[in-house]
Amino acid sequence: MASMTNSSFFQGASLAALSLPPPGSRVAVAMSGGVDSSLTALLMADRGCRITGVSMMMYDGSLQFPPGGGKGCYGPFSRENEENCRKLCEELGGDYHVIDLSVPYKREVMDYFRGEYLSGRTPNPCLRCNPMIKFGLLPDELRKKGIAFDYFVTGHYARLFAPEGDASRGVYIAPGIDLSKDQSYFLQRLSQEQLTVSRFPLGGMTKAEVRKLALEKGLAAAEKKDSQDFLRKEDFDTIFASSPAAEGNIVHTGGKVLGKHRGIIRYTIGQRRGLGVSLGPEPLYVVSIDPEKNEVIAGPETDLFASGLEAENAVWAPGFGTGPFRAWVKIRLASMPSPAWVYPSENGRVTVKFDKTQRAVAPGQSAAFYVPFPGTAMPDDVDEIGRENTVIAGASVISEAVKR
Repeated sequence: MASMTNSSFFQGASLAALSLPPPGSRVAVAMSGGVDSSLTALLMADRGCRITGVSMMMYDGSLQFPPGGGKGCYGPFSRENEENCRKLCEELGGDYHVIDLSVPYKREVMDYFRGEYLSGRTPNPCLRCNPMIKFGLLPDELRKKGIAFDYFVTGHYARLFAPEGDASRGVYIAPGIDLSKDQSYFLQRLSQEQLTVSRFPLGGMTKAEVRKLALEKGLAAAEKKDSQDFLRKEDFDTIFASSPAAEGNIVHTGGKVLGKHRGIIRYTIGQRRGLGVSLGPEPLYVVSIDPEKNEVIAGPETDLFASGLEAENAVWAPGFGTGPFRAWVKIRLASMPSPAWVYPSENGRVTVKFDKTQRAVAPGQSAAFYVPFPGTAMPDDVDEIGRENTVIAGASVISEAVKR
């Protein structure tokens, strides 16, 4: 990938990591009961910080999951760990609070999630929850309760940098050094106000190091499995019980009706398994979804590749968003970033043109734009992303794939 001159984006300064909360500072630690947030709380206490643990209640009991269901982060099992969090905070000399955010969570995350799927799009609910709920309403509600804190600390595997380490000059999100656990993509829409007070102590550690240290410290959560996804596929019927998806046609890109689908909520761009239709020996994939006609469009894998994308609702790190720039673009959590030109335009819209066509660009997913540190060129090897050399310049929600 061609190098780019990027010092102007960062006010001509070098980037330095934001320092962790100093001893004596008051920190609110977002806790789930897992090893990451538990170790984060312990590390803050070991630094001499005064900690307040806080968990958010998201599930309101309105959905009745079948036996064994609801084991994602939204469901009745999300409350199992509150007592463990409370006990750990007491051991560390801090207090602990559970904030009921089930009403705004249902409105801003669950209703959004359902609406996007019913519109034939593929949403990422974490990208809405983080800026609006976890880093938004959760610390806001603590303040309303008169619980003061200087920093809001979480167990995310990500890092924060600023020009010369001065947060007042702009804060930039960088991947965690453990690329297999990097969570910078989930944080792409956090505001500067939120980032300035946030800290991620685990960003410079690998998951193996976290578990090893947790064991050495005797944490009860040291060997606990990682938390579940937002929602298991098995729970889709429960989530959409109030708005069941109607059957419709599966249509080939050539116009031939191939069979029936079971509701567009059960299909995503790039999907091959579960279509139940065929047209000769060549496998078929979901290449698009038409919610107005209630149709799933299927075609050969070659129809999945796009030369670019159009996106909306862009957010920008300081210095970006006013002109085109080169970046590695990540179009979904599970995809590898790809080199591209990024063209911001008015009203939060963005056009992306990839160097090489990309597979299964899905409306509703989000594109994050990674750029190199000042004075460095974008690495040619995508595996180098996250190793002290890239930050997120901005992000936007994909509205359509560009096939031409």
